[in-house]
Amino acid sequence: MTTRPLPTSLADIVAGLELRQPKVVTRELLGDLAQATGSKLPPKVLAERLVRAGWLLPLRLRNAWEFAPGSHAGRYGWNDPWIELRALLLNQPNAPVAVAFESSIWELGHTTHQPTKPVLAHRPKWDTPRVLDARSISYDWKLPPLMIRGLPVWQEATALVAAANRPGAQGDWGNADDWLSETFGSATPEDVITEATGRGNSTMARLGYMAEWSGRSDIADHIDELLPKSRQVTYFGPRNLKGRWISRWRLYDAMLPQR
Repeated sequence: MTTRPLPTSLADIVAGLELRQPKVVTRELLGDLAQATGSKLPPKVLAERLVRAGWLLPLRLRNAWEFAPGSHAGRYGWNDPWIELRALLLNQPNAPVAVAFESSIWELGHTTHQPTKPVLAHRPKWDTPRVLDARSISYDWKLPPLMIRGLPVWQEATALVAAANRPGAQGDWGNADDWLSETFGSATPEDVITEATGRGNSTMARLGYMAEWSGRSDIADHIDELLPKSRQVTYFGPRNLKGRWISRWRLYDAMLPQR
């Protein structure tokens, strides 16, 4: 355990932070706390002193810091992989981003395998700031994200359709037994079809096969009805690997574990 200095000039500010327990502290929040406590120090000076004392930790985004509360017993942050995203959203609450692919499945609680690197989706033509330490993928989703622990997170239907549409962007296929069926179990057929409409026959064929593999015959049958009777061959994985031939979907599967 390490001790941190707490000068009288900072005591009320730190007490206010301890009461609120923010993961990210902005210059605006410091200004609000200064006004509430009667501190005459400007936010810039407060931030500099709190950083030196170890109560705030620098982030990549300007004018934002991570709070290291007293319960952490030292200059330690929250070990939150999304801390930079939280800081970005405080400054740009309408940023067109969402926790996506395997990261959304983790945040939704449908897998026991935490991604080694966070995955973020952003709308096309939006440049991801370099401050975000995540694998960032351009993708145009339809269903509104859920707000989970203060973060926009793809719904199950969005994650499933995106995995079918961009299988190379989805990680952890080797552990699909762990997450795919459970994710399908929490998705409604209506949401899946809404998200999948207009994505193309190859996406629909992969999605139908994924649903069938996961035991969601209701979704699989619905998709089968939407596909044309005469279908081109679809590849689920690298074409050079081909994989198992699935006649119903006219699909070569090199991604899902064999059951």
